[in-house]
Parts: sequence; structure tokens; C-alpha cells
Amino acid sequence: MTRPVLRPPSTRVGPRRTRPVPWYYVVFGVLLLVAIVSGIPYLIAGGDARRPSIEAIPTGLALPPGVAISDLKQAQVIEIVDGDTIEVNLEGTIRYVRYFGIDTPERGDRCYREAIDRNASLIGSRVLLLPDTRDQDDFGRLLRYIFLADGTSVDATLVAEGFAGAWRDDGRYRDQIIALEDQARTAARGCLWK
Repeated sequence: MTRPVLRPPSTRVGPRRTRPVPWYYVVFGVLLLVAIVSGIPYLIAGGDARRPSIEAIPTGLALPPGVAISDLKQAQVIEIVDGDTIEVNLEGTIRYVRYFGIDTPERGDRCYREAIDRNASLIGSRVLLLPDTRDQDDFGRLLRYIFLADGTSVDATLVAEGFAGAWRDDGRYRDQIIALEDQARTAARGCLWK
């Protein structure tokens, strides 16, 4: 029969040696912390904090006499193409829609990104489309005024906030949208006029 070997208690003095924390634990911890902190505004806003919001400036743009919000064609937004163009599903057909009353900066121009971001923050998953005198532009995109379900004009809002200029050639809202641009320019609003 073998006797158990008794070992004397450790006589080492000083701190106990610990293993270093693996680098991937540190990275995971930092990513988790960032996710928690960045999710707080999302939770506070009730789950819709994709982009910082800017308080919409009232535009006073009303639908034509005899036309109600329920009369407008509803479209599902597929993609925000740029500041004044979206891709939509309109009655089962995928179409590009160019906003009738405005013009936003093109790729490479100053305020291009800001116009896209503001457009995206205004647009939800569905929009309402109002046609005017011209149905399409030279590229085959539908020309429409864009409204939200609450009656807000996206075209006019982008101009009033200084993210777009007014289209000056034609359109039923031409004079009103030009007046909104003049006000935005005078007040030095938005990316275009600061």
C-alpha cells in the first residue's frame, strides 16, 4: 500500500501570478461597451434613432384643392438613391422617382452627403406620390412630389432646411418652393447656406 505524499503549504511570498487576459476578451469587451452606449439613444427614442434628427421647419405646402392624402399613390421605399431620388415599389413595379420640386447636390459636390442623410431621415418605409405636368425626366425617372402620411412635403422640407435648392423651371409648387429657398438662404440654414 502506498502512502499519500503530503506536500508542505506554499511558502511563496508576494502576489499570486495570474494569467494575462487574452486580447480577444478585451476587443469583445470594448465592442460590447460601444454597442451598449450607442444603443441608448435608440432605446430612448423608442427604437427609431438611425440618424440624428433635425426638427422639420413648417413649409405650409398644401395639397391642391380637391386632392386628399388618401388620393395620392402610395409607394414602398426600397432605397434612398441620393438627396432627391428614391427607388420605390409602386403597385408591384420597381421605379426610380425624382423629386419634382427640388435639386440637391450631386456626388462630389459640397453637401451631397448631408442631403442624402437628411432625405433618409425624413423618408420612412412608405411615401405618397403626387404627379405634376411632366410625368418623367430625360432618364425615365418618374417626376413626383413626395409627401409623408402626415401630409409633410419632403421636397419643401429639404429646401426649407437648406439641403436642396428649388427647381425653377416648372411645377405647381414652383413659386412656393422658391420662396422657401429664399427664406433658407436669408436665414443661412442647412449645409447649402451656412
